[in-house]
Amino acid sequence: MRALPEDPYRRRIQYFKRIYLHMPHWREQILTGAMTDIITIPETSEDICYGDLLVGHDRLSPRQRQAFDLICLQGFTETAAAAVMVPDARWSTNVQQHVNAALERMVAAYDEYQSGVFRLLKRWKGLMAMHPTLKKHLDGALLAAQEDLNNELRDLTSEEQRIRSEKTKTKAALDQVTQMMGEEAAEPEPAAEETPAAEEQVA
Repeated sequence: MRALPEDPYRRRIQYFKRIYLHMPHWREQILTGAMTDIITIPETSEDICYGDLLVGHDRLSPRQRQAFDLICLQGFTETAAAAVMVPDARWSTNVQQHVNAALERMVAAYDEYQSGVFRLLKRWKGLMAMHPTLKKHLDGALLAAQEDLNNELRDLTSEEQRIRSEKTKTKAALDQVTQMMGEEAAEPEPAAEETPAAEEQVA
């Protein structure tokens, strides 16, 4: 078995990988009473709960799930898994990337569950399953809220169009005023031509 990496994050990921590999044996020990459903990682004193390890399994992409199942749950080597997933491939690099990404997502999902996020979702789903009437009302409320949001978006779009139209009209009016002012400034002043006539009358 490969040595664990020095980096704490990668090291923890590999601890979980080893735990996943030994889940069938752990399950047998739980059923016989030889072990509890919680084990402790000696190095970090972190308690790992058997029942929560697979909470993120359905969040994996199809290829990640396949690589994870073959390598972490069934004990395939990366080369053997590659022969199943990509029979024509010469290297197992692609499979290795899939299983590494899957492990990171599984551990992240486990941590989220432990922090309460998954527990709240699970409880919500349980309520919905136990109370179909409540689900019906909530679905109706969700549809009504969505319709209200759509109406607000339509109103907002209409208002934006109105404001855009007003801006266009205002700009056109300003351009017209500017043009008129430019034309007035360009006209010659008549007083300059009348001055000589006035001097002749005085004389």
